[in-house]
Amino acid sequence: MSLVVSERQMIVASSRDLSPTRLTHLSEQIRRAVLTAAGAQDDQLVHEVVHAAVTAFVEEGEARTAAARVAPLMDRLGRRQARRGSDAAALFESFRAARIATQRGLSAVIGEAITGSVVIRLREELMSYLAFLFSHARAGLELERERIERAELERPRRTTAPPALTSSQRRALARLRDGEQLVVLTAVTEPLPIALCHQPGVAADDERQTALAPAAWCAEQLCEWLDGQAVLGPAVTINDAIAAVALVRRAAGMLADGTIEDPRRLVPFEDLLGAMLLASNPVLNELMIAKHFASWGPMPASRRVALAEFLQLWLERGQPTNQLARELGIPPQTAHSRMKAVRQLLGEALDDPTQRLELMVALRAILPRWRS
Repeated sequence: MSLVVSERQMIVASSRDLSPTRLTHLSEQIRRAVLTAAGAQDDQLVHEVVHAAVTAFVEEGEARTAAARVAPLMDRLGRRQARRGSDAAALFESFRAARIATQRGLSAVIGEAITGSVVIRLREELMSYLAFLFSHARAGLELERERIERAELERPRRTTAPPALTSSQRRALARLRDGEQLVVLTAVTEPLPIALCHQPGVAADDERQTALAPAAWCAEQLCEWLDGQAVLGPAVTINDAIAAVALVRRAAGMLADGTIEDPRRLVPFEDLLGAMLLASNPVLNELMIAKHFASWGPMPASRRVALAEFLQLWLERGQPTNQLARELGIPPQTAHSRMKAVRQLLGEALDDPTQRLELMVALRAILPRWRS
């Protein structure tokens, strides 16, 4: 027993001295392996999970303790996968890919920092760690699938699409004085609480999916009522209510199916505008990518990413090339060379405001794919 404790102490002490660069490289290998297994191009939650899992193990050095530390994040991952329609088998394949990537990259990471029997113990502890992580993620997935199934059984069956506003919501709007406003509140998964829907001045639909509430209520007040996640839309007058309800419902739907990620209980609609723009029309994104970047396909991957990242920074910052070079940590002559190459590839599009907007949207959509 004392030998095991000693080895664990050595693992903790040695792992804290591991090169941050090597650990980052291992995290990237694991992330790419998981994304490939899932058939995904990029996933911010996967990036967050991998980084947190590696950091926890390095700092704790013991499987069960480290897994407990990141359990909430694993639960969130499992629940998100359930909302996307994944099952335990698909989740297992992602973890299997992570295990293989960990085994392949471990030797390069530890180098000479850990040797002898401690290496064997470390490998065993890592495999146990991945098993604990999988159990946390699977528990979240199964709980979320059960919740979805219950919600489906309890949800009234509709033969037509729900009306934009119910009669009670229309009456609430009709009572508004000139210039007076209401806010739109839409549930993501769990229905809005009954107590909230019955508050004076609140008008909810029969399924408690969407409610109109007094604009004077602050976000903190609304958040106190919520059991599950919801999207808080903008304050609207009667003329804008139907359009606002449709947009907020769309945002809630994208949060529910995992298209957009946000862990907050009450998510302001305004914070989702950029993500909605990118995710709202994939066909349009692909058309802009094809229009501006089709000729970039044959380029070496590293060259393509370097030029695209430089172009994105140039478009978004509007700074001189020398200043961009400092921000990117590259020599000024390299920055000027990249700018020249970008101009040769894109020509007049760089000087046209509309096409510059297209380039910014297209880069947001394509760069995660190119990086992976």
